[in-house]
Amino acid sequence: MDIMENITSSYPLWYFVNDSLMIIGNVIGIVVAFIFIFTIIRLDHPSYSISNLIVCNTCLAIGLTSTIMLINACYALKNDFRGISHSDSFCILRGTLLTLFYIYMYTSFCLKAFNRLRCIVFHTHSILTSYRCLLIVIVFQWLITILLFLAIILTDGIDYDSGSHLCFIPITKTNQFIFMMIIYYICMLFVLSVYMYILYYVLHLPLLERYRRKRQLALLRRILVLLIMLIIPGLLSSFLLFHWIFFGTIPSYSFKISTLFDTFGHTGAVITIFVSHSKIRRQYYRRKTIQINKVIKKVQLDNFELVSLKVRRNSKQ
Repeated sequence: MDIMENITSSYPLWYFVNDSLMIIGNVIGIVVAFIFIFTIIRLDHPSYSISNLIVCNTCLAIGLTSTIMLINACYALKNDFRGISHSDSFCILRGTLLTLFYIYMYTSFCLKAFNRLRCIVFHTHSILTSYRCLLIVIVFQWLITILLFLAIILTDGIDYDSGSHLCFIPITKTNQFIFMMIIYYICMLFVLSVYMYILYYVLHLPLLERYRRKRQLALLRRILVLLIMLIIPGLLSSFLLFHWIFFGTIPSYSFKISTLFDTFGHTGAVITIFVSHSKIRRQYYRRKTIQINKVIKKVQLDNFELVSLKVRRNSKQ
C-alpha cells in the first residue's frame, strides 16, 4: 500500500468553502440525475422511447461522475480540515473511475446530440429509429470510451495531487493531460457542429412548418444553455494547460478551483436537461395546465347556459 503523508501548517478558509460548494453541487447533480431517470422509467413503462433512453444514459453518466466527485470532495474536505496531505489506498481507484466516467459522460453528450439530429433532421429514416440502432450506437460509445480510457491507464496517467488532495490526471503528466483535453475538445466540437447544423436546418424549414420550426427554436435555446454549461469546465482547464506550457508552473490550488468549475458545469447541465424535457415539465408543472383546463370548462359551461337561456326565450315568444 502506497501511502504518502505530509503535514501542512495551515489552509486558507476558502479551501473549506470550495470543498463545501463541491459537495453541495455534486449532491444536487446526483439527486436531479436520478430523479430524472426514475421519472422517465415510471412514465414510459412499459414501452421506452429511444430518445428518452439516450437522455437517461446521459443523466446516468453525469450522476456517476458526480458521485465520484462527491466522494473526492468529502475526502478533500477531511484533509483540509486536518491540514494533512494524504494519499490513501483507494485514491488511485477513485481517480481511475473518475477518468472513466468523465469520458463516458462526454461521449454521452455526443450521443445525445446525435439523437437530436436524428429526431429533427433524419426523423423519416426508419433505420435510425429502431432499437437495433440504439444498441449499436451505445455499444460503439462504450467501445470508444474503453479504448480512450485504456490509453490513459496503460500509460500510468493517474497520480496524486497534493494541492487538491485528489487523484486524477495531473498537469505534470503533460501528454496524458493534453490527450484528455483533446477528447474534451473533440466532443465539444462534435456537439457544437451538430447543433449548429440543426439550427441551420430549422431556420430553413418551409413556412408550412412554421409551428414545428418555432418549437425547435425554443428547444435550441435550451440547448444553447446546455452548451454553456459544458464549456464552463473546459475554460479553466484550457487556461491552466496553456499557462503550464508557456510558463512551466501553475498555483498549487489550481485544480481545486478547476474541480469546482467541473461541478458547476455538470450540475448545470443535468438541471438544464431536467428542466427542458417535455415529459418532466408536464409531470412536475401540472398546476398551470389544470387551472387553464378549469377556466376553459367554466367558459364553455357559461356559454352553454347563455345559449340555453336564449333558446328558452325564443321558444316562449
